[in-house]
Amino acid sequence: MDLKRWITPDRAVWLGSMLALAAYCRDLRYDFILDDEVLILLNGTIASWHNWKLLFLTDIMESSHSVIINAIHYRPVYMMWLMMNSQLFGKITPWWHLTSLLLHLVVTLLVYCLGAAVLREKWPAALGALFFALHPIHVESVAYISASADLLVACFALASLLAYHRFRQEDRHFGWLIVSLIASALAMFSKENGLMVPWLVVAYEVFQGSPENTFLSYRRFLWSVPYFGLVGAYLAVRTFLFALNLGPGPDIQGISRLAAFLKAPLVLLLYFRNFLWPLHLSFYYPVEWTSRWTAVKSCAFVLVLLAVWILWRRQRNRPAVRLLLIWTAILFLTPVSGVSIFRNGDWVHDRHMYVVSIPFCLLAATLLTHSGITLRGSLLAGSFVSLTLLLLTVGSVPRFEDSNSIYPSAIRAAPDNWIAHHFYAIALGNQRRYEESLREHRLALQLAPKSPMTHQAYAAALLEVGRDDEAMTEFRSALILLPKQPRFRALILYELADLEVKNGNYAQAIERLREAVNLDSQAMNYHLLLARALAHEGHAQEAEEEIRKETALRERTLHQSAKSLFVL
Repeated sequence: MDLKRWITPDRAVWLGSMLALAAYCRDLRYDFILDDEVLILLNGTIASWHNWKLLFLTDIMESSHSVIINAIHYRPVYMMWLMMNSQLFGKITPWWHLTSLLLHLVVTLLVYCLGAAVLREKWPAALGALFFALHPIHVESVAYISASADLLVACFALASLLAYHRFRQEDRHFGWLIVSLIASALAMFSKENGLMVPWLVVAYEVFQGSPENTFLSYRRFLWSVPYFGLVGAYLAVRTFLFALNLGPGPDIQGISRLAAFLKAPLVLLLYFRNFLWPLHLSFYYPVEWTSRWTAVKSCAFVLVLLAVWILWRRQRNRPAVRLLLIWTAILFLTPVSGVSIFRNGDWVHDRHMYVVSIPFCLLAATLLTHSGITLRGSLLAGSFVSLTLLLLTVGSVPRFEDSNSIYPSAIRAAPDNWIAHHFYAIALGNQRRYEESLREHRLALQLAPKSPMTHQAYAAALLEVGRDDEAMTEFRSALILLPKQPRFRALILYELADLEVKNGNYAQAIERLREAVNLDSQAMNYHLLLARALAHEGHAQEAEEEIRKETALRERTLHQSAKSLFVL
């Protein structure tokens, strides 16, 4: 039998796609988890097509009416994707999981197409696509519905680069440039790392360019100008809507934004480790891994830099390999920069590697097929790697079944991660497992005593079991820590005022509630509780005014809900 006739790169990619489909199909029966609750289940905005304009005016958490907003994520295309799924499938989870899985398969095929175009060889591109399709680091992006933003940005970014390659290397038809620009814009409005596409285009011109151009011909870089124009438009719209918002930063652990950048190499090392040695992957990782330098970590970082330098030098005659190296470095900037935006403990997530791993997988496959062994030997080695990745993926998918699997597995991997304990405690409380919930809340408080989030959540849990005095102490602690988000501060003020009303301290409650309604005038029940406290203090006219505001707010909310139900 002629194996070359039957085993082709195209068939290998299709086989890998089917294996990926088989590995992930079990997640079709999994539930909504984590941020799915606020982004999908509790998000009335995506329940009606009439609300599509709101998606371009709000960030993803504001449109879902979440009180605690960690950072501004302006992703209207991603929210349109959620709205489309909501309109088509309602809350039937298998269909949501299926659309994510199909997106992953589309991205896999695009990886193969881009690899074949850039490398001008099909087998390295096919192996790279296989590695990408089956790598367990992508389980979080595929099995976790709310992580579909990574799938979307990868899909649009690849489409943009493929169209640009077609424009520059083949027929030079301006229609391909327009297609590339449109796909680039969709990538940017799907997730923030889409803003890296213009730099990918610049790198492409440096190492690929047009056949008739030379390296010193700077005119070719003019083709990247429209892409940077799109970045400017995105930033202008985002700044106009939300001003300059850089997220909470890492200061909750006593680390400034500037000092956090010194930890960026540690984050880079952890991502490298997860990609090259994908064992014991987790939704959260130990804080110590990315917060403390050691001699071993320092040596490892130096070795990584040395390996990259040696690879760069040895590939001087292979611009395609150098291009993949530069693309990997560019795409790493976004996940690594998260150290200055998010709280320590939330710096590393496997889903942030979804786009980065595209050139990484192609690079690994290229080095494997050009390692000096025969093509047959390279394909056998690649098949062994692919099979290993497949088995690891099959074993990793069940982590995302529900809250009772995702959080315990994360805590086993990262027992010192306060965010993991915090959200697991909330999940346990929702299941009415109160004693276990309180234990997790106390662990989160021990790990992050200066977090207003942990104090507020612990107080709410104490209220559930009737321990009002302790709850009031925790609410006051949260208030002293002065949470930055106005709506979050308003929530704490409201909850504290509610306790004070129960205890008959109406004057103090009125003072807190006035501040709360000033911070968040559209929150339900704030005006009503203020009216109740005012009435007890004899301020009947002011109480009636607050009741009118509450009634108007509820009528408006009821009208919007009825409108959504009518559309459905």
